[in-house]
Amino acid sequence: MPTPIPATRDDVKRLSVYKQGLHQRPDSSSPADLKRIIKRIGLLQLDSISVVARSHYLVMLNRAGLYDPADLDNLLDSGFLFETWAHAMCQLPSAHYPWFHPYIQQKQLKESQWQLDRLDIDMAPVIENVLETIRQRGPLSSKDFESERRGEGGWWNWKPTKVALEFLFDYGELMVSHRVKFQRYYDLPERVLARHNFTLDKSLADYQRWTIERGLRHIGIATANHAADYYRQPKRAAAAILADMLNTGEALLVAVEGWKDPAYIHREDLPLLEQIQAGAHEPQLTAFLTPFDNLFWDRDRDEMLWDFFYRIEVYTPKAKRVYGYYVMPILHGCELVGRIDPKVDRKKKRLIFNNLHLERGVKLNGALYRGLIGAIEEFMAFHGCDSFELLKCNRVPLARRLSKALA
Repeated sequence: MPTPIPATRDDVKRLSVYKQGLHQRPDSSSPADLKRIIKRIGLLQLDSISVVARSHYLVMLNRAGLYDPADLDNLLDSGFLFETWAHAMCQLPSAHYPWFHPYIQQKQLKESQWQLDRLDIDMAPVIENVLETIRQRGPLSSKDFESERRGEGGWWNWKPTKVALEFLFDYGELMVSHRVKFQRYYDLPERVLARHNFTLDKSLADYQRWTIERGLRHIGIATANHAADYYRQPKRAAAAILADMLNTGEALLVAVEGWKDPAYIHREDLPLLEQIQAGAHEPQLTAFLTPFDNLFWDRDRDEMLWDFFYRIEVYTPKAKRVYGYYVMPILHGCELVGRIDPKVDRKKKRLIFNNLHLERGVKLNGALYRGLIGAIEEFMAFHGCDSFELLKCNRVPLARRLSKALA
């Protein structure tokens, strides 16, 4: 067994923040910069909650600075990105599609009926009609089927067609062509992928190894469970793949202070770790992370690394919520120092913090004040807000300072 490389938790934090592009901003926020950011972090998780901008827009804001969301939308429309199940429902570079193809093909072979069993009707003609309609007419959304007749005996019901679209997408018979105001438009895979010259020769084993290696590279230092979580792979498979990578020299063992499980780093990232341990790449940003930010996906890792307990409370009854509805952790440098519960009043162009909570032991100082004020001002600008309101804060001096600075 090789001697593990020693690393502190601070080393792991700083490496993770660096690998995720949250240590400093690029010089610009052009479409080319957005592409580089997505390649760096691998994928963007999608979510429909919109009390503030949807999650994938904010993930990009934290890494690119102020940018035009239409430029991010266009990366899907132009074919640079595609959508599939990865960590969850995500957008990924289309160049990665060949690795996901065997996974999608495997799903086609399974006889899973959970989507169809939601409705007590024969779904076969619905599925056939949806697929043939898109084949004939091109990209369509679920709303395009709402008023179509099913023939004698009633109106075409949008619920069965929506289920059919999701079923066909899940099993690779349809892909997302583009979105309009977050509404999906579906088309045949051969048309969505027509601009790419893919060689689809990967196996399921290739896909699993690729996702584990990529997960490790995107995180920096990870246990087998952490590497598995990034692309939601089986933990046992991740452990076997990392053991093999250790044997081939692609991965190196790391002993992280306080961690019981063995951790790994990709060999190509060792020079970066050594630079960080020597004091380079000091994180410079203060950012509000969505609950679906790549840095923060693995809740067990969050607690192991930051001692930061987080559970999304969107589906928790209001009376039982601890911090709020859509709580976003605050990243300051390489530390998670608190959380906000924001909301945008779009009519009044006002950013509202229902709650701002700093963690126990976090000290107020000039750097934190400046970081929070700058992050709030950027958040306001991105959302087109010209006023700010703080309803609740667990640090009175902070509330006064913010109210004065952002009046």
